[in-house]
Amino acid sequence: MPTNQSMSARDRAIKHFQSLAPGPPNPGEGTEAYRDVDELAYALSRVPTFTPRPVRIIAIGAGFAGISMARAFSWAPNPLWKSYYAKQEDILWYIRSVAEQHDLRRYIKTSHKITNASWIPEREVWQVTVTKTDGRDLVISSPGITEGETSSTFVEECDIFINCTGFFNHWKWPNVKDREEFGGRMLHSAAWPQDADKDIKGKTVALIGNGSSGVQILPAILNDAEKIYVHIRSPTWITTNFASKFAGPGGSNYDYSEEKKAAWAKDPETYLQYRRQIEQELNSRFGLYVNHSPEQKAAREYGIREMANKLGERQDLLQALLPDFAVGCRRPTPGNGYLEALTSPKVQVIWGTVDAFTKSGIRTSPGHETKDVDTIICATGFDLSCAPRFPITGLNGTDLQHLWNGNPRSYLSVTAQDMPNYFGFLGPFSPLGHGSLVTSIEMVTKYITDFVNKLQTQNYSYCVPKAHIPAAYQKHALAWLNKTVWASNCSSTFKNGTAGGELNSLHPGSRINYFELLRTPRWEDFEWKSLCDSEDLTFAWLASGFTYREKNPAEYPDTTWFINFDKQSKQIERR
Repeated sequence: MPTNQSMSARDRAIKHFQSLAPGPPNPGEGTEAYRDVDELAYALSRVPTFTPRPVRIIAIGAGFAGISMARAFSWAPNPLWKSYYAKQEDILWYIRSVAEQHDLRRYIKTSHKITNASWIPEREVWQVTVTKTDGRDLVISSPGITEGETSSTFVEECDIFINCTGFFNHWKWPNVKDREEFGGRMLHSAAWPQDADKDIKGKTVALIGNGSSGVQILPAILNDAEKIYVHIRSPTWITTNFASKFAGPGGSNYDYSEEKKAAWAKDPETYLQYRRQIEQELNSRFGLYVNHSPEQKAAREYGIREMANKLGERQDLLQALLPDFAVGCRRPTPGNGYLEALTSPKVQVIWGTVDAFTKSGIRTSPGHETKDVDTIICATGFDLSCAPRFPITGLNGTDLQHLWNGNPRSYLSVTAQDMPNYFGFLGPFSPLGHGSLVTSIEMVTKYITDFVNKLQTQNYSYCVPKAHIPAAYQKHALAWLNKTVWASNCSSTFKNGTAGGELNSLHPGSRINYFELLRTPRWEDFEWKSLCDSEDLTFAWLASGFTYREKNPAEYPDTTWFINFDKQSKQIERR
């Protein structure tokens, strides 16, 4: 008999269900009409309905999305956060703590880089090519880049392939010439080395970018650096937006007291209510992203006042920084301490596009040259084209890397055309512009597990969106998004760093709208391939006609689970 590694999904299902009922059938146990018709249908007829078949899943990535496939973060609350706006090291500590305390590391293989994935239609499995890396902290996964790879390569197979590499992950150096000419140290905000302090403390630093990363870096390095040149290409809104009612004065950060953390640790319900209040405020703010809404008008007026207050006498900076596009066109950032840092005598703002790197610094297009720079920090963002960084070949020879190049289409950001049993996190049309991404990741995880459960228990080998669904969904999404501030004329993350690109990254609605859609999957938008070839056996998955609960009374003694009493209801009274 072939090994599991060479068997088809159907053969493995037959082997599994036969192992659950190995001997001759008891009277009435099997459906005799299936005995000589289909081996799998007959094996199913001897086990309870909804008996799952085992499936193998490969998930790429071990960040929030990858870990959430094994453990929901809402089940791992952390009352020990040091501050309202958590720092990188605290977030990393939390992720590692979740993995360690829930024994998830045994499922995680680090220093492994996926370089190819292909659907094998004859066996209905994914073949995934893995290359081991040399253990370094940062290995770039991008076409043509092999730095950090070893010669050790192998192939794994799985029934379900999940891409957990995320959206803000594929960082890129700025598209500026002569990068190799710079004689000092060059850092990227998304690939921050552990020894970065030595390149900042007492040094002259040039910081490129005033997006979400740049506005967080400047105040963080202000005290350590000797001199900072901040290179800004375009204006942007720096305004409180993250549940500011719970932040410090003016939306500032603050540390939680030891007493507060101890109280939350002792009373999880109180901590849960606090988390819900923050989420509630975030959810209530979606109206400001709709053009010409009262919330947008109020946000603009508030943003101008707040920026003016924080910049004080530096009206020159205020006039230069205030944009003509709507608040929220670019992903909002709290900007804690950023505006105040710009007014520091240590800081010099350089306006204009970075034209080239030089041996000692940076040259901008207006002709200014920043010299004698020790360290350049590129807070220049990510490649947000959504196309995967390695070939993923599905049905009909479709390569997702090619299919999504320039025009990414997904369904609800999770599934893709011609990609059977393929799921992704934060793909095209995700709720990136509003609220916490961790909550969105957890909701996507639940959505994916609904599919996995259906595949396991209803005799399906795979599911894939119907051919027209991703394109139709994209057409609706782009039409809806055109009325939002995200479509304003600004260069933004949501348009992959351009001003006029398509908004393929954003969900057409609020995050609550997105969550509700995920809670009620539209199975009718998918093709479902049965493990039994004959249409006459479509319902073979109904199996023995008994449920697992009925056949295992010791484990499930109560078969009246469907009878409940609503405490809010009144019983019928005597007349």
